[in-house]
Amino acid sequence: MLVIGARGHALEILQVIHEAGFTQDVYFFDNVNSDAPTTLFDLYPVLRTAAQAQDCLRQDPRFIIGIGGTQLREQVSRQMQSWGGELFSAVSPSASVGTYGVSLGSGLNIMNGVLINNEVSVGEGTMLNARATLHHNCQVGNYCEISPAAQLLGHVKVGDYSQVGAGAIVLPRVCIGKHVTIGAGAVVTRDVPDYAVAAGVPARVQRLQLPV
Repeated sequence: MLVIGARGHALEILQVIHEAGFTQDVYFFDNVNSDAPTTLFDLYPVLRTAAQAQDCLRQDPRFIIGIGGTQLREQVSRQMQSWGGELFSAVSPSASVGTYGVSLGSGLNIMNGVLINNEVSVGEGTMLNARATLHHNCQVGNYCEISPAAQLLGHVKVGDYSQVGAGAIVLPRVCIGKHVTIGAGAVVTRDVPDYAVAAGVPARVQRLQLPV
């Protein structure tokens, strides 16, 4: 199994897959950071070239996205898939996932203490960070980031590539558009349009982000 990244979020992914029992033949891939180690904790090799990563995927096509950044996560995912990789989810054993009406896309990061209630859908490649909570009837799009301790209350919708900051609360039936950034600690009481940055209590749109 190949984990993309060898610093930051990848270290949290390592703990999740360790607790889930995936400890054999795990490799990390970082061809960006020149100071990346050659091994993690003297146990897990860090691959540095595309050729090494491709060879690893030929032996085991599963890969986990271990980096942040909504659009970057998708770009890396598409690259790995073009090399024959199969997008794989890292799900913490301490996460609580509803039994009824739950739809989870591939390549998710579901970290420690996450709560996903019934009638919730989460799209491909999304990161649900530690202690994030998704209550009933929530819909979260593709390649989103729900930061630590963020709370989506009932019937919340979050569009593709959006990020909800740490500790933010999104009130029931609020719709957050695509490519939106919600600031840490915000309380979102009304809908937020595409490409907006919103922050505060209650949250207000600060500016619009230009499409990339």
